[in-house]
Amino acid sequence: MGIQFKEVSYAYRGLKVNYDAIKHINLDISEKGEFIAIVGQTGSGKSTLVQHMNALLLPTSGNVYVFGQTLPPKKKEKINYLRQKVGLVFQFPEYQLFEETILKDIMFGPKNFKNTEEEAMIKAKKAAQIVGIDESLYQQSPFRISGGQMRRVAVAGILAMEPEILVLDEPTRGLDPKGRKDLMEIFNDIHHQQNKTIILISHDMDLVSEYAKRVIVLKDGKIVFDGPKEELFEHPNFETFHLELPTSLKILKHLEKVAHIPYAPKYDFPSLLSYLKEVAHE
Repeated sequence: MGIQFKEVSYAYRGLKVNYDAIKHINLDISEKGEFIAIVGQTGSGKSTLVQHMNALLLPTSGNVYVFGQTLPPKKKEKINYLRQKVGLVFQFPEYQLFEETILKDIMFGPKNFKNTEEEAMIKAKKAAQIVGIDESLYQQSPFRISGGQMRRVAVAGILAMEPEILVLDEPTRGLDPKGRKDLMEIFNDIHHQQNKTIILISHDMDLVSEYAKRVIVLKDGKIVFDGPKEELFEHPNFETFHLELPTSLKILKHLEKVAHIPYAPKYDFPSLLSYLKEVAHE
């Protein structure tokens, strides 16, 4: 098992009162082969939850087990290596770029984890290739490229550390539709080609519907649903989760109502178009 939460709660300390961000979380995440979306309203605890996965936050109560490491750790136990095992891509990761060239920025993570210059360069070039950064850009400043390219450079910096699990906190926020699609296809390829577990936080239910296999819904710091996306979107009490239906399902429900086209769930637009063409020729 890659990551386990056992009765985990976390409270942010205030001047007068503490704020319970997550409460009594029990969760198992496999080290390979999962594509999980974590969804919920703003303030539901999503970012707090994933920051426990590589020890950026430590539980107020309960335990997290990450690749055999128990959190909170014993005194003097080093846990920095977990940030290599579980790579976390924050919202707007390009704000963390700082090196003078693109290649140096991507190399920073591997070098920080004691790789030699040569090893770090090999890993950086491999990561740059995965995200589609051309060799001709390696010596350019990361601040003289487009916003979409900056996002790719920042993601490559995480991939260069070769994490076992990749956690993405709103990775497409601020990108145009093509940029969102291109970046999600990169993550999807990584998932399928490397059998890597991907954990995605997103408010975009169209992305969740198209790419995720399993969905975890948080509400007021607690898990209120954990299961296949098909079960979530057909859940009899779906409205209690305060989530939007994906656009493809909205269209199908509308067509069933106004055009009497049989409702058959389709979770992405290519599948929707294929189904509508099929129905039209019947």
